[in-house]
Amino acid sequence: MSKPASSGATVTSLARHPDYRPHFRALASGQVRAAREKMHLDHDGFAAYLTEMVGWGVMPGVVAKWEAGSGVPPGDVLLAATAAAQNGPSLDRDPAEGVATYAGRGLISRQQWNAIIRGSREHLWLYGMAELGYAEDDETPGIMAGAAAAGCAIRVLLLDPAHGGIPGIDAAEGSPAGTLTARISAAMARFTRMRQECGGGMEIRTYDAHPTVSVVRGDDKMLVTPYLRYFPGSNSPTLGITAASAPRMFGRYARHFESMWDLAREAA
Repeated sequence: MSKPASSGATVTSLARHPDYRPHFRALASGQVRAAREKMHLDHDGFAAYLTEMVGWGVMPGVVAKWEAGSGVPPGDVLLAATAAAQNGPSLDRDPAEGVATYAGRGLISRQQWNAIIRGSREHLWLYGMAELGYAEDDETPGIMAGAAAAGCAIRVLLLDPAHGGIPGIDAAEGSPAGTLTARISAAMARFTRMRQECGGGMEIRTYDAHPTVSVVRGDDKMLVTPYLRYFPGSNSPTLGITAASAPRMFGRYARHFESMWDLAREAA
């Protein structure tokens, strides 16, 4: 076999050059940015995606710092970002809407739940059956007070503890009779105390209908949990959406909440 003709070019190995230093930090930050942009997500959505992939809480601000090169992402984050950049959005995401998915509500850390509503200035919604997680969290009163001081409209919408379908919900979830009513009553008592601290900036209403979804909103961010029968709420899949990355879905859930709010009655 004849040898290929030489082009006359000289090939120099940069790796062996004494002054060559690969910019790994810049490469890592570029990989994170490329993955986020390929998935059509903002920093909040991509942080939620990474949290699901690596199993620990990744904050949006940290993602922004990684992209700016002011920090180096850990190995597991870099591997997740590389896979996302190569493969694009996974099958459980709508690439047009940029929806972050969680197999179960219980997989979302308390820090993430609080981050959704912390700093809200226009809209803060807690809508579900009891939202006892927020009611019992030590940080919630301060978050509510801060939102009220900023002029935010705070609306809490809970299932009526006298709703006729509650015994069936307890049975379907495998809970003792009276469990859900007790949870709602406990949450209502705590939210009522928060309302007193917030003055007129916080409203509480109850709805008397079969619960279908939980919606937590902080301005342009939402966590949405469609309720599945025979599953406790913590095992129901949850969606993380923003008004920018998923405008149609965000708008639909916002309209659903507004309709339920208009049909609800003020809590005593």
